[in-house]
Parts: sequence; C-alpha cells; structure tokens
Amino acid sequence: MSQPLLQVEGVEAGYGSLRALADITLHVDAGEIVTLVGANGAGKTTTLRVVSGLVHPTRGIVRFAGEDISRLPPHEIVERGISHVPEGRKLFPHMTVAENLALGAYSRHARARMREALEEQLATFPRVKERLAQLAGTLSGGEQQMVAIARGLMASPRLLLLDEPSLGLAPKIVEEMFAKIAEIGAKGTTVLIVEQNVVEGLSISSRGYVIENGEVDRTLGSSAAELLSNERLRSAYFGL
Repeated sequence: MSQPLLQVEGVEAGYGSLRALADITLHVDAGEIVTLVGANGAGKTTTLRVVSGLVHPTRGIVRFAGEDISRLPPHEIVERGISHVPEGRKLFPHMTVAENLALGAYSRHARARMREALEEQLATFPRVKERLAQLAGTLSGGEQQMVAIARGLMASPRLLLLDEPSLGLAPKIVEEMFAKIAEIGAKGTTVLIVEQNVVEGLSISSRGYVIENGEVDRTLGSSAAELLSNERLRSAYFGL
C-alpha cells in the first residue's frame, strides 16, 4: 500500500509552558477529505498549526509525502504543497480581492502558474470574480471566506488545511461553503478540516478524528459514517 500523504505521529506541542497537544496520531491519504472533531480548546487548531509549521512539536514527527517536515519553517512547508486557511479568514481588509488572491501565489511553484490558478479559483467561486476590484474588508462574511479559501488554493497545494470555514456564517451560506469544499476535494486536492459544525464537516468527509484534551480518542472509529452514528458523539456534539 502507498504511504499516506500526511502522517502525524505521537505529536506533543504547545505554547510556552502551556501544553496544547499531548499525543496526536493521525493520517490523511491523498484525495481524502478528513475532519477533526472536538470541543473548543481540545487541540484541533494547534494540530493544523503543527502541520503548517506555525508551531513546532516538542515530541513526535510530522511527515508529508514521506518527508519529515516537523522542524521546517512555514514558507518551506508551503513550497512543499501545504496551504493553511486560518480561522477568522485573516484577509488584508484594505487590499482588493485581486491583491489578496495574488498574495496566495507567493511561492516559487505557485508564481509559475498564477494566471492558471486564478482562472481555476474564479471558476470555482464565481462570486469572487464579481468582487475582484472590491476591498476585501467590505465583503460579507461568506464572501470573505470564499476569498480566503481561494487565496489558499492559489498556492496550488496538494493538502489544504481549513480551520473553521463555517465560523460566523448563516446556515444557507454554510451549506454552500461545504458544497464548494466537496467540489475542491473532488477535483483532487486533499483537505483536512477543523470544524465546529460536525455534521456538515463529516458529511463531506471520508474519515474523521475526535480530539479530546490534546489527544486523539482511539476508542472511536475513524470513518465519517461511524462517527456520525456514534451515540456519545451525537449527544456531545450534535445535540441529539
């Protein structure tokens, strides 16, 4: 069998004296959409930050396409094919949509195909195409999230990390957003999602992991169908 695209093995990490991750082990195969589930403060966002190089593990290892990337700086991880769309979108509000998108293609690999990547993103997000000359800070929340995802995809990543893509969005926009993420996955980009909207996240995923207190709960299965039907999860996260 071929190796996973992403492997996170026994990772411990934190911020100064605060330990956020105690033992994270997970993998993502090429072409998958995988969702991380857990309460606020469980360690989901820190897991994505470890993968993208914003936080370095104090123990354990992160491999991407078989290479140890645990200690690489973020810009080198982007060059290798990982793009991180952070919680809260983090657009440059006083720059236009077009300028924000161009910033997503700053790596050497991405600059070489920036025009092609822009055409791809405008085809995926027609509403973004209508707003190219508009200042990013004047867009609606849903439009800003589309720009943020499109900016992440401008790097032409093999793995796209999405942190809370539905945060603060109206239910109708959330549904549209997850349809777009499913479309991105269907086109061949591997996606790892952190999402409080557990049902929406798992519904477009092949697998998921439950993170509690900085550890992956190994007592639960990882298939999305298993997690959606688990009675404990339904009570804790779905309100059922």
